[in-house]
Amino acid sequence: MIYSFNEESAMDLRSLRFLVLWPHKLGMEECLLDVDFKAGTRHFAARNHLNEVVACCTMVLEPKEIEAEVYGVRLRAMATHPNIRGKGAGKELLLYAMSKFKDAKFWCDAREVAVPFYLKCGWNVRSEPYDIPIIGKHFLMSK
Repeated sequence: MIYSFNEESAMDLRSLRFLVLWPHKLGMEECLLDVDFKAGTRHFAARNHLNEVVACCTMVLEPKEIEAEVYGVRLRAMATHPNIRGKGAGKELLLYAMSKFKDAKFWCDAREVAVPFYLKCGWNVRSEPYDIPIIGKHFLMSK
């Protein structure tokens, strides 16, 4: 399938975030991040032939020092619709979003279930597992 990749509004990503990332919330209206409207935060989506958002991610200018190196861009709220997982849309979207930050180093708090995806995308595990309440086990990762 062919996908289009674009920069989007956080408002357009709420439905997919609710479905994939935060189904425990009361509704998609609650699926916004505290940094969604902060200067420098950018949102990206993959859309299918019906113009539906099928994958999304958010990039935040949030520096983090990891082993004496500064990683300047944090990946947050990466999600791919369950019906198309493993078909390349998520990986293509991630590469598209990263390409918008020339020479940047990236980091994220990756859910345990997503670690294999990030490893396939060339990211590295940088921590032991840690728990984020309600969501579960995570790993610090970088690229």
